[in-house]
Amino acid sequence: MKMSNEIAHDAAITAVKAAPGLAVVATSVTGVVNWSDVAYMLTAGYMALQIILLIPKYRDMLKGLWRRGKGE
Repeated sequence: MKMSNEIAHDAAITAVKAAPGLAVVATSVTGVVNWSDVAYMLTAGYMALQIILLIPKYRDMLKGLWRRGKGE
C-alpha cells in the first residue's frame, strides 16, 4: 500500500503533466486566446525561416549553374 507522501508525489506529477493541456483548454473555452491565430502565426514564422535558410543553398546552386554555362 502506498504511503500518503507517495500519493501526494504521484498527484503532483500528474498535475504537472496535465497543466499544459489544461491551460490550452481553459484559454480556448474562455476565449482568451484564439488558437487558430496562433497556429497561423507559427506556420507563417516556420515558412519564413525555411525561406531564409534555403536562400544560401539556392544561391550557391545558381552560381554553380552559371559557372558551368560559361564553361569554367
